[in-house]
Amino acid sequence: MPMTTATTAKANTSAKFMRSHPAWMHWVRHPYFLRGTLVALILYALFLLPAPGAPAALADKLNLGVFTVLVLAWSALILADGDRPDWLQSIVAFGLVGVMGWLFYRYSGAHWDKLAAAFFDWGRLSGSWWLLLDGLKVTLLIGLISTFLSVLIGAAVGILRTLGSPTLNLFLTAYIDIFRSIPMAVLMVVIFFALPYMGISFGSIATTVVALSIGYGAYASESFRAGFEAIHYGQIEAARALGLSRWQCMRMIMLPQAIPVVIPSLTGILVSMLKDTAVASLVASPELLKRARELYTSKASPTPLVASALIYLVVIIPLTRLANLLEHRMKKVR
Repeated sequence: MPMTTATTAKANTSAKFMRSHPAWMHWVRHPYFLRGTLVALILYALFLLPAPGAPAALADKLNLGVFTVLVLAWSALILADGDRPDWLQSIVAFGLVGVMGWLFYRYSGAHWDKLAAAFFDWGRLSGSWWLLLDGLKVTLLIGLISTFLSVLIGAAVGILRTLGSPTLNLFLTAYIDIFRSIPMAVLMVVIFFALPYMGISFGSIATTVVALSIGYGAYASESFRAGFEAIHYGQIEAARALGLSRWQCMRMIMLPQAIPVVIPSLTGILVSMLKDTAVASLVASPELLKRARELYTSKASPTPLVASALIYLVVIIPLTRLANLLEHRMKKVR
């Protein structure tokens, strides 16, 4: 049966928007081509690249440039191909990072031995790790207390903003705008050094807790506000029509629905707050960075600072992963 005009037009339209590749792309994407070129690149790296060290000759620089372009082009054939399996693209991506790192290590001309002696001389920390661990304990304590207080402040401010009082909202908005704009270091210095002239004095740890709680409470309040605004106002009107008070509506309807919305952004804010505990060294709080700076001075080596950075990574990366996991789960719940 001959095709009708409408059917022909539909087929032409579908063919127009179908994904297509040039004829040569079929050969480029062929497994034999990819394997062969990979072997060629490996042989190139083994026998044709210049000797280690920063290349001075123009020919050596061009040689490295050509090899780098070829590696990037070969990797792009895999990474830009949506038909390739995820595991293969992951291997190629990590392999590309490894090759670029190897090239930098081999040809940058950096003094790696001097770098290791200056920043990774772990022998200088012999018998001093306990000081860093004590600082970590203080950091975690400050982070835990500040997290609890900032969530309370954020929830209280978020709830008060739902009351709809113009005068109250004026003060609450001023609090949020001010404390979201002041850098945490400035806030800690003002509380620790300026308030004693007004008869208000805090210790170094208390200053850190107060500054973090007030500052991040302002950020947390915006998260709670977003959670409350995500609830349709018709639910509140229906609850009030049933005779529930304003606080009963908040406790029984708004908070249970707002918390799943708030948790992902709130965990991200709290991870940032844990990093900002390092600012407490400005007010002599004995947290991790303060201890690392003391060891840096006494040992005359930046190795303690590197060690403190690694400790922060060990603590914060799992918290960041946890925040991402909570975000994905809350999206499924909603």
